[in-house]
Amino acid sequence: MDRAAIVQAQRRRLALEALEFERSRADALRERLESIVVELEGTAVDEDAIARLSSEDAAIVRVALGGETFAPLEPESDEDRAAQVEAVEEEIVRLQEELAASARAQQALERYLDALRG
Repeated sequence: MDRAAIVQAQRRRLALEALEFERSRADALRERLESIVVELEGTAVDEDAIARLSSEDAAIVRVALGGETFAPLEPESDEDRAAQVEAVEEEIVRLQEELAASARAQQALERYLDALRG
């Protein structure tokens, strides 16, 4: 019985599971980050693009994209809007930090797997 091989195989499995988890986590974080950025910036981009279309094309695009795409957040006051923007910006920063931590974890796990190979 090669105990070192058994330990190495088990550690490799655990590291691969952890790496897959981090990759999935990073994908979910990226999707959430993209969703938040679209929520914050999407209306302005949409309005700019729609303004360049004919009214017929604009109507088709609105329907194709679900109509909701062109509905901005409507706070009750400028203070509410500023608070919403601040909260969204803070969440963007948090998600970016989480993505960076996930990338570091993935790199460490990949280096560990390389070290196991010898």
